[in-house]
Amino acid sequence: MAYTVIKGEFHIHYPETPRNGPEPDGDTIKFKPDNRALVENLPRANRPAKFNQKGITTLRFEGVDALETHFRIEGENYHQNMELALAARNQMLATCGFGQVNYFADSPFKVERVEHHPVRGYILTNGLDTYGRVIAFLFVGDHPGTDGTSLFVEPAMLNDSINVDLLRTGLVYPAFYLSLPVELRNHLREITVQARQANLGVWPQATATMQRAATIRSRTELEEAVIWPKLFRRLAAYFSDGFTELSGFETWLREDPVDRDDRLLLPNLELGNMHDLISVCGDSLKLNFNTQDVVVVPDDYVLPQPPKADRHNHIGAGQLRVVAALVDAEGSNEVGGESVTFINTTSTAIDLDGIRLTDNQGGMVLNGTLRAGDTLRLTLPGSVRLNNTGDTITLLDNDNHIIDQVSYTQKDLTGEGFTITF
Repeated sequence: MAYTVIKGEFHIHYPETPRNGPEPDGDTIKFKPDNRALVENLPRANRPAKFNQKGITTLRFEGVDALETHFRIEGENYHQNMELALAARNQMLATCGFGQVNYFADSPFKVERVEHHPVRGYILTNGLDTYGRVIAFLFVGDHPGTDGTSLFVEPAMLNDSINVDLLRTGLVYPAFYLSLPVELRNHLREITVQARQANLGVWPQATATMQRAATIRSRTELEEAVIWPKLFRRLAAYFSDGFTELSGFETWLREDPVDRDDRLLLPNLELGNMHDLISVCGDSLKLNFNTQDVVVVPDDYVLPQPPKADRHNHIGAGQLRVVAALVDAEGSNEVGGESVTFINTTSTAIDLDGIRLTDNQGGMVLNGTLRAGDTLRLTLPGSVRLNNTGDTITLLDNDNHIIDQVSYTQKDLTGEGFTITF
């Protein structure tokens, strides 16, 4: 499955209004993309991405679920083992490179001061969740490719992500959704197993596993237990509904198959529900399967299309627009057979000097002038070799802003010597 590279900044603090700022935890953070349109055009389940007035949106870490520091139900905060929950948050912030972070004494999740802010980074994402949050793998620094590039992500490419760092240290639980490709899921699963076997992070204290039962007789015992956060959130809602003992939990789950009894792909590849994952005996609860071996299936899950698979989905200001590409040229092993055609959509001539054309692997600098309404078919040098399995073509101005960007996949190629139109 293709992922989109989106560059930007990680934010945990609003200097002008710090008390209204973010409350980072172990698996969410704020992100300001360089190009907002790249986020707005991501595949989504039902809701568009949400941005605040600063152009900042929320990231949800792909593949991980951190212990809750402040989970709100009906205006009331629930939390899990606070020592481990804060350890995950602090590990994430340290890995990002924020340096010293200070919180308000009377509002311990709000950042009062931070040493380095914002932090430059990028994400790999294949879409939004049901709440409009970007689901992503997070990386510190800059990606060498063009912003908005569509990549086929291989497992080793995730090893430098903050997500993998958290799983490797054992400070988070795995949370694998059906939108996560199997190859990547298996890679993250192996990292989780290694952390469990090494007794790192949450694992020495974990209860409600296949081996150890969790005794939960009250909200206090629930908040002290170290259990899969997704299960904790269901239990917190159960106790919030007024229940005082655990024995009715399975029945309560089954009563609402949409908001409570989550659909799960079980290890035997059968489609089950949250109630199939648990066994309740009196005030004790155990799991029937390890959390790294189940896959969450959202109720409104729709198989997402690769980002920008629609070749007519142009990103950018559009003064110059890519209208065609000859990708699989006859004798394509020879340099110089491929070409890209673009048009001046404005009413005046455009100076091409300094404008760059790039694909996923390389680029070239243009020159000359293109008159209003004219097209230019540009034969590509060896530094730009369009990939027959899919690629992203981008025009960038002198300030590295996207003028136009299109993508294609292998299925768009109709044969050797045929031109793709956008």
